[in-house]
Amino acid sequence: MRKIRLLFTFYRYYIWVSVFINLVCVFFLWKNGISAYSALFWFKIFTMGASFYLVNDYRKQEYFYFTNFGLSKKVLWITTLAFDLLLFFALMILAYNLRSIFPIPYILM
Repeated sequence: MRKIRLLFTFYRYYIWVSVFINLVCVFFLWKNGISAYSALFWFKIFTMGASFYLVNDYRKQEYFYFTNFGLSKKVLWITTLAFDLLLFFALMILAYNLRSIFPIPYILM
């Protein structure tokens, strides 16, 4: 349980950027349909790489905190990015399925 809390503490460093990117991708998939999925997937991969670089660069000293609790930098990033990608896939599936239930308003077209 303690390790899960530590992983969430690490994920909090860029959760707002991740949630914002996920919501933007959901909106574009909902608006444009499945044809936009490929571009959105690569956009998400690119933003995950940018997030990795920025957090890695600006939060270097904070890795010692997690290392002292037995979590390596590799474990932190693999679990965080895997969770973020699974969240992205779940939101994409949800947005695609909700698109048929809630049609696009004329204002957003």
